[in-house]
Amino acid sequence: MTVAVVVLGSPNDEKGNLLPIAISRAKKAAMEYQRIANGKILCTGGFGQHFNLTSTPHGHYLQKYLMQCGIPPASFLDVALSAFTLEDATLALPILEKNAINRVVLVTSDFHMERAKLIFNHVMPDIEFEYAESETLVSKHAYQTLIQHEKNAIKRELANFMRDPHVKG
Repeated sequence: MTVAVVVLGSPNDEKGNLLPIAISRAKKAAMEYQRIANGKILCTGGFGQHFNLTSTPHGHYLQKYLMQCGIPPASFLDVALSAFTLEDATLALPILEKNAINRVVLVTSDFHMERAKLIFNHVMPDIEFEYAESETLVSKHAYQTLIQHEKNAIKRELANFMRDPHVKG
């Protein structure tokens, strides 16, 4: 059974430096990669107004950071050039299928995991998942703002899935 760690992107700055939430996810992904041994890593993130305005895909910045953590370049699958969570799943699926990955350790932030689980399980019903949350170190107020955003996004995703349950994503 081939296992991959799928790490979801989060913002970087205008120079490509990962911001704290992205660093936290990358560190958690590195820990999970070490734990599973002989697995692969799939990084998500392309371009978007809210997270990456550079000319390099966010997923490449994640890979660079993870290589600095000691992960060998051969461990990386293609980057899913996504701009939001639903695209993370829909663009990651063909990469996982191409590489015969049937088990995934999904890495994202604690505040984001509920929505990520919902989406990835909807898009990838035949994949076996484990979930690894990274801790979000922000103020209580900032954390509550993130949680409220996620609650609204979950409602939107559920409504989308109800409209056409046969369409993945």
